[in-house]
Amino acid sequence: MKEKNMSPGKILKQKFRVGRMAGFFTLVYMLGLALLAWGVDDLAGFVSNPVRAAFAVIAIAQALFHIWIILRMPPQPKFELPPDQEHWHYGLAELIAILAAFGDRRNILTWSDSPSLRWVGLGVLLLGASYAIWANLTWVDHLRREAEQACDNPVLLSAGPFRWTRYPSLLVLIFCGLGFALSFRSWTGLVFLVALIGIIIRRINLWEKMYAQRYQHAWALRCQASKRILPFLY
Repeated sequence: MKEKNMSPGKILKQKFRVGRMAGFFTLVYMLGLALLAWGVDDLAGFVSNPVRAAFAVIAIAQALFHIWIILRMPPQPKFELPPDQEHWHYGLAELIAILAAFGDRRNILTWSDSPSLRWVGLGVLLLGASYAIWANLTWVDHLRREAEQACDNPVLLSAGPFRWTRYPSLLVLIFCGLGFALSFRSWTGLVFLVALIGIIIRRINLWEKMYAQRYQHAWALRCQASKRILPFLY
């Protein structure tokens, strides 16, 4: 049954269910994987470091935001994504979180502890979270404002972070990968970050070709007015 044919009560119930799942998966990605890799037998040790404790707070706040934003979201247009390697970039970002936290506790492929560098990493993570929030708010506000006339894909937007970049979600992944690596002082995380950037570039190239075929002149104008993921650069 399509959402527009459902009663308001059923729509709200469905949104709560989807929101809970989104919040849960966000919490697992942002915090759960790191906690499991660190070791559930030493949760006190994880939060004993102020950077890791602040990181946990950011992860919880991000999960709550995702629940809230889904409750505000109207029905979304449907659009397709290329099937090949669809989730590789997300999986690699998750792997960085796991390996970074695992190595931090056990001093495996880590550099000497530097509180200032950990805080820099937390700042990068916070920047990524803020950028993701901005992009999500921009997309949802567009859907609510334009209703039936809304774009069928956020990549066509020219407001918020989309004003400068076409794929802010991929830039967020880079922020998260770098933030994890620095916060958990992980050389392994930095190495896998390079691989993540390579996969993201491949993903961008595939999307660029697909959207050029789908949106044609509108896409050509979009490319002239924006960059891929780095404002003013790339």
